[in-house]
Amino acid sequence: MDAMSRGRLTRRDQQRQATLDEIVRTARGLLVETHEISLRAVAQTMGMTAPALYRYVSSLEDLTLRVAAQVYDDLLVTLEATVAPYEGDPAAQVVAGSTAFRQWSLRHPQEFGLTFANPITSNAKSVDLGADLLGGPIDPPSGAPVGADCTAAAHRFGSFFGRLVVAIWERQGYPEPGPVPAPATEDLSDSLTSAGGTEVPTEARWTFVRTWARLYGTTALEVFGHIDKEIVASGALFRDTMNDCAEILGLQARRPDLQRVVSEVLDRLTERR
Repeated sequence: MDAMSRGRLTRRDQQRQATLDEIVRTARGLLVETHEISLRAVAQTMGMTAPALYRYVSSLEDLTLRVAAQVYDDLLVTLEATVAPYEGDPAAQVVAGSTAFRQWSLRHPQEFGLTFANPITSNAKSVDLGADLLGGPIDPPSGAPVGADCTAAAHRFGSFFGRLVVAIWERQGYPEPGPVPAPATEDLSDSLTSAGGTEVPTEARWTFVRTWARLYGTTALEVFGHIDKEIVASGALFRDTMNDCAEILGLQARRPDLQRVVSEVLDRLTERR
């Protein structure tokens, strides 16, 4: 909740929000320390009773989604800060953001697992290419009484990458789709239209899906230990993934330049540890 919203709350509501914020922070801390979240553990840590905790969160699902929403937004701050030096170059920014996402995930495996590989958080998301590519308004998925904040945060994260993919398309267009063609337009989401009325073509949507699949797939394999540790430490697989994404985006000519971006971000984030 932003400062302006807080300013409109009554004193009692502000106190309630402060307690809710503490509950979410406590749950997130327990996730990192113990690799799980439980309402009982949160209540014990805060010196509350379980019934008192239920006055703030309705269920473990509710609390899990609130934690995930916070993780999304904190991660987004990291991504925005990382890509800032490459302002005006969406290709460099998408590679810098991807590298930052990978590094954050390796350093925060429990939060990555909760936010990006958990059935509870997955069910709260709506698959909306329009929201990711154009940053449109998000409606909570039907049948999800809790998790609206998580849904919105997930698409704020998605639109970080989506808007960069669209910016690359607007500058240079995309090459032909890969050897496996994109699904027919009618099989995808509704037609996506920007404020200026420019339709985002199937190639742009398909490119977003293909590049995200490679980034997420490689990152998840590394985070969950399904790749040899030496390969992870070398960064070789991730660099190869960035080359694949560059080809999909039609940036083959910039591969050496974009690999330098990977190196710069890796060095910068290593220095911050």
